[in-house]
Amino acid sequence: MFTGIAPRYDLLNLVLSLGQDRRWRRRAAQLTRSQSGDSVLDVCCGTGALSALLRSRVGIEGTVVGIDLTETMISAACDKVTGVQFQVGDACHLPFEDRSFDAATMAFGLRNIAQPQLALGEMLRILRPGARAVILEFSTVARPIRPLYRLYNRLVIPLVARALLGRAGAYQYLTDSIEAFPPPLVVSRWVRDAGFERVRYQRMSFGIVAIHVATKPKG
Repeated sequence: MFTGIAPRYDLLNLVLSLGQDRRWRRRAAQLTRSQSGDSVLDVCCGTGALSALLRSRVGIEGTVVGIDLTETMISAACDKVTGVQFQVGDACHLPFEDRSFDAATMAFGLRNIAQPQLALGEMLRILRPGARAVILEFSTVARPIRPLYRLYNRLVIPLVARALLGRAGAYQYLTDSIEAFPPPLVVSRWVRDAGFERVRYQRMSFGIVAIHVATKPKG
């Protein structure tokens, strides 16, 4: 599915989020608190939109690695973003040593992983003590706009996907997975159960997304 949508993935995100996806990613990058010289891992990096923001934060002395399971996504990321080490890999079996990174991110990937707690455990493993994990994911919208949001998901998104992709099936999965994904309190429990501490989240755009922030214990 992701192979098929990779060529227009960025355009679809921009259109379907009404331009908000860029703001969400900027905030996620800020919350890593990464700085010049840091080493950051972007899990489920897709076409590298968040990776590029992280690259600008760590500077030429830092390192950003982007990993994704879909080869066409990695290919698109390599074409679009410079200065990032992109590679194909599994979020549940990250090919890195323990305590290798100063921060780790995941944008819109957790929802697509069959064993999310396994992936969270891998993020914990590769982080250095005291480092942050930042996870951007769709969430449960505020109750007053819930009916309108559901209508948008079920009617507008398939129409736009059909217009831009020629088919709506891939984005039918998107709407179904958003509706099935648990609320932030449940995701926070997953993160805490994986071994993180100081787990918190902030909602954006009336709760359309939530950014989860957690820290690896120093002990």
